[in-house]
Amino acid sequence: MNNSKDSSLTLLKVIGCLIFDLGAILAYYNLLGLFVFVFPIKSILILSTLIIGLIILNISIIIPNLVFDKIGIPYSAAIVTIATLYFLVANISSILLVSISAVGYISWELIVFAIFVVIVSSVAAFSKRSVIDRDMFEKEQVEKSFILLQLQEIEAMLLEREGQSKNSQSIKLFKILKERIQASTPFGRITGNVLVSQAEDKIKNNITSLKLCLESNVSDKSLDEVDTLIEDTRKLVINREKLNIR
Repeated sequence: MNNSKDSSLTLLKVIGCLIFDLGAILAYYNLLGLFVFVFPIKSILILSTLIIGLIILNISIIIPNLVFDKIGIPYSAAIVTIATLYFLVANISSILLVSISAVGYISWELIVFAIFVVIVSSVAAFSKRSVIDRDMFEKEQVEKSFILLQLQEIEAMLLEREGQSKNSQSIKLFKILKERIQASTPFGRITGNVLVSQAEDKIKNNITSLKLCLESNVSDKSLDEVDTLIEDTRKLVINREKLNIR
C-alpha cells in the first residue's frame, strides 16, 4: 500500500516537473522573442543554462522522495533548496550577463555551477556521515538487545535453582559478569578493530552456550562447567575493554 502511494507521488512529481519545464521553455521563447534570431549563439547558451537548471531542479525534486528514508528529510530539503537557488541564480545571471562575450558568459556560468557542486558535495558528505552514524546506532541497539535478553533468560534459569548449594556460587559469578557487561562499552559500537570484533563474537557465543547448558538437565558437574564458562566470559569482557583502550 505504501509502495503504491510512493509510486503515485513520484509520478505526480514527474508530471508536475514536465509541465513546469514546458512552461519555462515557452516563457523563454516568449520573453526573448527576436533575440533568438539576432544572437543565435548567445540564445543557445541561455537556453542551455535554462535546460541544465531544469534538469538539476527536476532531479532534486524527484529523487529525495526515493531516498529521504536513507539520508533524512533535512538533507533532502537542503538539496531541493540548493538546487532551486542554483536554478534561480544561474538563470538570473544568464539574463544579466547576456551583453558580455560568449567566453565571459560561459566562465561566469561555470563558476556558479562549481559553487553549486561544492555546496551539494558538502551536504552529501554530511548526509553520508549521518547515515553511517544511524546504521551504527541501529547495529548497537540490536547487539545490546540481544545481549540483555540472553542475560535475563540465563539469570532467570539460575534463580529457578537458587536453593542448590553450587548454584548459589553460579549466581554470584553470573551477577559479576552481568554487571561487567552492562558497565562496558556497548557491543557493536567499536568498529574498525578486528580483535575487538572477535572478542565480542566469542563473548556472544559463550553466552549462547551458557544458556544452552542451563536449558539442559543441570547437575553438579555441569554447574562446574557453567562456572568455568562464566569466568571465561568475564575475562573476555575485560580483555575486550583493554583492546578498546589500545
